[in-house]
Amino acid sequence: MPSAEAAWFDPAVQPSSYGQAGRAPLDGPLRLVIVLMFVNLGLSVVLTGLMLAFHQSVVDYEIAHMNLGANADPSVLATVRKSLDSALWGRLGGVVVVSLVYVWRAFALRRGSRSAYLRLQWLCGAGLVGIVYLIVAANYPVWMRVEQVLQGVVLIALLVAVNRAPVRARFARRPAVPVSGNTFL
Repeated sequence: MPSAEAAWFDPAVQPSSYGQAGRAPLDGPLRLVIVLMFVNLGLSVVLTGLMLAFHQSVVDYEIAHMNLGANADPSVLATVRKSLDSALWGRLGGVVVVSLVYVWRAFALRRGSRSAYLRLQWLCGAGLVGIVYLIVAANYPVWMRVEQVLQGVVLIALLVAVNRAPVRARFARRPAVPVSGNTFL
């Protein structure tokens, strides 16, 4: 019986012959990718919990660090507070959605799904762009910025891990198997 690693690259070997049906063996490079995915997810969940616990404090901090002036109109302040409040809740909702997608994509990566691999590359790039935007443009407290920098470092590590040669080879496009035309000769 071929080794699990050789079986992964041999299309003649059925998945059930080398382990759990539908799952490729979890090698070191893919394990690193999945671990980094869940470290990133963990950081997001911790930040979400802190944002829920300190929701009003975060909004107050953002308002205090805006150029509204000391004599700002109360209706303007109310509108700004409502906008910041909505943005914070939107971010919390985004974390929940990304969390579900990460778990779903981790299982798909274990199955060997090329589309999951490609989506993960896209998610890493989009996540980095989002983190850079939040670090540069948002007026969050220092503790949130520290978490965002940590999350950015994890996303960079994840992007590097996803693009390593063994992982790329694992999810490389497989050549199509030619179909013989006439079997009645």
